[in-house]
Amino acid sequence: MKLLGWGLAAVLPFMLVIYPPGFLWGAISPGICFPEIGPAHPPSPYDALHPYLFMLMALYVALGILFIRGARDPKANVGLFDFGILSSVLHALVMIPQSFYYPNEHAHLWADIPLLIIMVVLLWVWHPKHVK
Repeated sequence: MKLLGWGLAAVLPFMLVIYPPGFLWGAISPGICFPEIGPAHPPSPYDALHPYLFMLMALYVALGILFIRGARDPKANVGLFDFGILSSVLHALVMIPQSFYYPNEHAHLWADIPLLIIMVVLLWVWHPKHVK
C-alpha cells in the first residue's frame, strides 16, 4: 500500500513532466509527434499544459497520499482499494475507445491504459481481503 501510495504521490507528478502526452507534448517541438502513435496532440492555449493532466494528477496524488496514510491499517481502509480498482477500471474503459476514435490519443494505448491495468492488478493482489 505504501509502495503504490509513494508511486502515485511522488513518482506520478515527475512522470507527467517527461511523459510524451503530458507537459512536454508539443512544448519542445510543436507539430511533431512521436513515431507511429498518430498525429501530434492538439495544441493547448497554455504551451502544452493541458488542464485535464492537472485534474488527473491531483486525483491520483490524493489517492497516493491516502494509500500512504492507510498503510498503517489496510483492513480499516479497504474502501481505498475498492475505489482504486473501480476508478482505474472505469478510467481505462473510457480511454480505450477514445484512443481508437481520436487519432491523436493513441498514446494512451501504450502508456496510461497499461499502467492503469497494472495498478488494478496490484490493488487486487494486495487487497486486504486477499492478503492473510
